Formats: sequence, C-alpha cells, structure tokens
Amino acid sequence: MKTTIATTLALVFALAMVGLAPRAAAQGRLKSYVEVKGGLYSPSSTFALSNLNLENSLKSDTRTGVNGELAFGHYFLPTLALEMGIGYFRGKGSLDTPSPRTMNFNVIPVVLSAKALIPAGRVDPYAAAGVGIYFTKFESTDNGSNFSGSSTLGLHAGAGVNVNITPTVFVGAEGRYVTANPSFGGEKIRLNDTEYALNGFKLNGFTTTLAVGYSF
Repeated sequence: MKTTIATTLALVFALAMVGLAPRAAAQGRLKSYVEVKGGLYSPSSTFALSNLNLENSLKSDTRTGVNGELAFGHYFLPTLALEMGIGYFRGKGSLDTPSPRTMNFNVIPVVLSAKALIPAGRVDPYAAAGVGIYFTKFESTDNGSNFSGSSTLGLHAGAGVNVNITPTVFVGAEGRYVTANPSFGGEKIRLNDTEYALNGFKLNGFTTTLAVGYSF
C-alpha cells in the first residue's frame, strides 16, 4: 500500500512539473469548478473484532457499498488544481458466528486532493492524491448496537478523466484507493454472550465514481 501511494504521489509531482509548461488548450480554462460524484465503495480488507479476554479474533467478510461526494476545486495553474470535498460511503459485512451477524459502517469523509492534469482538447486525464478526515459510525443490525468512532486521518490516491462537454459543463470518471484506520476508544460489542473490542477495523478500499461538474 505504501508503495502504491508513493508511486501515485510521484506521478502527481511529475505531472505538476509538466503542467508548468504553457499549454494552449489550458490557457482559457475557467478557474473554479464544482462537481457531484456518485459510485461504489469496495472494501479491500476484512475487519476483525478482538476478544478482550481470550485474545482471539472474529473475522468477517465485507461487501461493496455506495459512495458519493460533493467537491469544489480551484486551478492554481492551468494544469494543477486543489480540490476539497465532503462525501459519504457505506460498507457492510457479515460476521462468522454461530448466529451470523450483519455489520454496517457509515463514513463521512472530508478530503483535500491535489490534481495534476494533462489537457488534451476536450479530454483532461489526471492523477490525484491527498489526505482526509474520516468520521465513522459502526452498527450491528441484529442487536441494535451503534458506535461512533473518533475522527481519523487517512490518505487516498487515484486517477481519472474529465470530458468537457461545453466550456462550463464536464463529465468524468475517477478511481481512488483509500486507507484509514478509525479508533472506537475501546468500545465493546456483545455477540453470542461474548464481548469483543472494536479494533482491527480498517476503511481500506477502492472508490469508483462517475461525476458531473460545472466550471465558473
């Protein structure tokens, strides 16, 4: 994972250096934009609930959920932008217990991204990387338990492409890899008469979105 983020950050830096060269296709670009993104969140790892007394763990499978974001961006160079977004994604898992349990987690991320673009007429491919604060809520649908985690610092990296339909309207597609490890402050969940600690839980996963945006 560290290698993936380092590689993407290097790509963003390289593209930013390319962006310092004048490009006729980018000179008339409007300075700011707003866009709405929607798609899927796909967890890349399972989470575990650790038993406080026996020091064993209860593992689960995780399944794809929904993802969305409202973002605002500004071009500081014709090919380099900073983007801030607030979003939502949701995942679900089932715990392998004698009485199977369904677990949900809801996340509100507030993220800041650097985007380096290569204008190619109507098409703008880009690489992106950044940081975010992730607010996480964890719930067990079988026994009505709900837990709110602390705000967690995370990283993301990815790439995408925008297609300019008009000088002010564009559509796009984007993929990111997100990594964050929220803390629940030692809270416990009771399953099958056994208490488990809410740790070992990671938000690592991929988001894939389609977007529509407006430049101004």
